[in-house]
Amino acid sequence: IKLKTTPYSKSTEFGEQDVMEMISMLHDQPGVMCRPSKVRAMFASRACRKSIMIGKALTHEGMKKVLKNMSGMDNPWSCPHGRPTMRHLCSLDSSSNNIKNAVFAAPDDL
Repeated sequence: IKLKTTPYSKSTEFGEQDVMEMISMLHDQPGVMCRPSKVRAMFASRACRKSIMIGKALTHEGMKKVLKNMSGMDNPWSCPHGRPTMRHLCSLDSSSNNIKNAVFAAPDDL
């Protein structure tokens, strides 16, 4: 294979090793979606940049939409980089009555 130019996507350049990894993946699993490690890392980085960041206010409907989308994910507990996506709001320890004593409020009541 002879390349005329360096493959890239936005600011990510792919070197010889990346191209060889892709060729190997295509050879080993023809017809299957090919995502070499550098491509997966690039997509993960882009996904996190578009995510909801800490401190962003959401409407009640926005919260429902996020929960509905996350319920269909294989691993909703962390982003592709391993950062947690959820925060515990109360303890679910069975040795206490935290659940009975917890106060749940609609976003409009806060």
